[in-house]
Amino acid sequence: MTSVVFPRAEHRFYLDASPEARAKRRFDQGVSRLSVEEILAAIRERDEIDKNKAEGSLKIVPGVVYLDTSGLTISQVYEKLIGNITNTRIEEITMVQLEVESDTSPIEEPDVQKSANSQEQLQEKYLKSLEQLEEGQLVDGHIIQVTPDQVYIDVGYKSEGKIPIGEFKEIPNIGDVVPVILITKENNYGEVIVSKKQADIKIFWRNLRQAFHDHTTVKGTIEKLVKGGFDVDIGGGTRAFLPFSQADTQRVDNPESFLGMKTSFYVERIYSDGKMNIVVNRRKWLEEELEQKRRAFFEKTHVGDDITGTVKSFTSFGAFIDLGGFDGLLHINDMSWGHVTKPKDFVRKGQEVQLKVIRIDPQEKRINLSLKHFSDDPWVHFEDKYHVNDIIRGKVTKLTEFGAFVELEEGIEGLVHISEFSWVKKVQRPEEMLSIGDETECMILGYDLQAGRVSLGLKQVTTNPWTEIEANYPVGTRLRRKVAKLANTGAFIELEEGIDGFLHGDDISWTKKIKHPGSEFSVGQEIEFMVISVDAEDKHIRLGIKQLSEDPWKSFAASYRPGSLVEGEVSSITDFGVFVRVPGGIEGLIHKNNLPEKREDNPDELLKKYNVGDKIKAVVLELQPDKQKVAFSIKDYQKKVQREEVSRYMAADESDGSTFTLGDFFKSKNAPEG
Repeated sequence: MTSVVFPRAEHRFYLDASPEARAKRRFDQGVSRLSVEEILAAIRERDEIDKNKAEGSLKIVPGVVYLDTSGLTISQVYEKLIGNITNTRIEEITMVQLEVESDTSPIEEPDVQKSANSQEQLQEKYLKSLEQLEEGQLVDGHIIQVTPDQVYIDVGYKSEGKIPIGEFKEIPNIGDVVPVILITKENNYGEVIVSKKQADIKIFWRNLRQAFHDHTTVKGTIEKLVKGGFDVDIGGGTRAFLPFSQADTQRVDNPESFLGMKTSFYVERIYSDGKMNIVVNRRKWLEEELEQKRRAFFEKTHVGDDITGTVKSFTSFGAFIDLGGFDGLLHINDMSWGHVTKPKDFVRKGQEVQLKVIRIDPQEKRINLSLKHFSDDPWVHFEDKYHVNDIIRGKVTKLTEFGAFVELEEGIEGLVHISEFSWVKKVQRPEEMLSIGDETECMILGYDLQAGRVSLGLKQVTTNPWTEIEANYPVGTRLRRKVAKLANTGAFIELEEGIDGFLHGDDISWTKKIKHPGSEFSVGQEIEFMVISVDAEDKHIRLGIKQLSEDPWKSFAASYRPGSLVEGEVSSITDFGVFVRVPGGIEGLIHKNNLPEKREDNPDELLKKYNVGDKIKAVVLELQPDKQKVAFSIKDYQKKVQREEVSRYMAADESDGSTFTLGDFFKSKNAPEG
């Protein structure tokens, strides 16, 4: 011991004894229940450990006196040590006298009593160190032997303690240091009683309280489901409650998947209302871990770097990639230079993929990733292959309400707007002409390299029929076609596929007022008509039926003038007058104020006397053939008749020389007949 503890000690000894002698001594002390053979084996193992220690190993060093104590008692060992010290002192004094003869100072006798006192002090110090061990104290023990049932521990006392092998989670090794509680220094059998289990509990609670106060983590195992969360074994025979809300950074949809998980937790609470109620939090620890990983990612990663991630989930606009606890977005537009309908066509859930970082925002904590950037952008070479007015062949990849997308090559798509589908056909939905997967010919109408857009046309591949419409349907052409559609103001007649002419209600009849064309035609009915106008620029063709015959209004106006006598029959009666149909099918109105033949007649009473079909004589009061309007009058007719009679009587009187006045004429008209 002096070689290490007191390397400059005046006297140094190496006390030794054979393993057999030491085993017999310990057995004779009666402090161990082991046999002599078992004690001997343990001593030999301990000697081997002590010889190979990095510091304080049992080795004989130069200047040390070796003493074998195998056959000696303690008193005999003591006498040999004192004798050696005394002899050494005498030799040293003699040498001093020979070397320094001039020195007349008295030489002190060897202090044998002082050496004896030093030995006693060492013994007292050792005994005092034993007294410092207190029952209930947590001490470090050194494993000196391991058997199938017991582990023997040296705690620095007179004998070893032993611990059941079951208190160890794993079989320990000789030389391991294990914390234990000193239960009893020495029982009735002279044994030291120690407990590793109690030491583990004491250390556990000390560490648990420390973790709670210092906001550090503890380890634990999620063992079972309980109401509202999990039961967690955090060691020391102690369990804690982990709420579902604090178990993960995301909602716990499958709690069974957490069972058996060994992980770290923060201690949120130890006691509640004076009772032990330990609550732990895994979510907070995960968030801190994720934040550290995310911070390290943003510090080390740059745009253009290649990284590896795992496909976590899908959305309509792409896929989220797990980069080690935090996500990056692989947008659907960054999966391929071509059109992507479904993200699942390019990656699958759980797949590990290599991606390129194309955008990174530490402030917003956003990471955009790409698959397509591992290859060249096909738009770079677009103008080398394609030009405006080129007719190309492509594949329909997508249909929308406003048109169809056609893939020219992988990564380049163009849009055929629905207005560019047909020259003549009014396409309501792209599905009427195209289906996804169809190959079709289109013309390039224009492109924008910056925006990555190409405008295509389907109809431009064919001839525009409206350029020849006036030659095919000149004004005045008589045709027979079927009614395609009825409207409130007229009917659409299909001239050829995609080209309709319009028959307005006013062009159906010269004389008949058509309130709705449905009263005259039905869809699918074949009718005869005439082309009356063509406007190729506005794509409008006007048709007419009444133009097939001469305009009766012109004939009527040629034959009749205001004041002319006309005969007809009542076609309808209204509150304001009587409609009369005259030759040519023309209808005119006799207003009720123009009905009275005499001044005293009441117009409203006269209306009641007329019936549909009654024959009527009247004169033309007003005529507007361009507006197809004519008005008649019975009152003026009577005046006309009277004037003619007056004139006729006046002419007759002059011829016979008699005197006849106007008063005589009215008297004769009012005189009773017979």
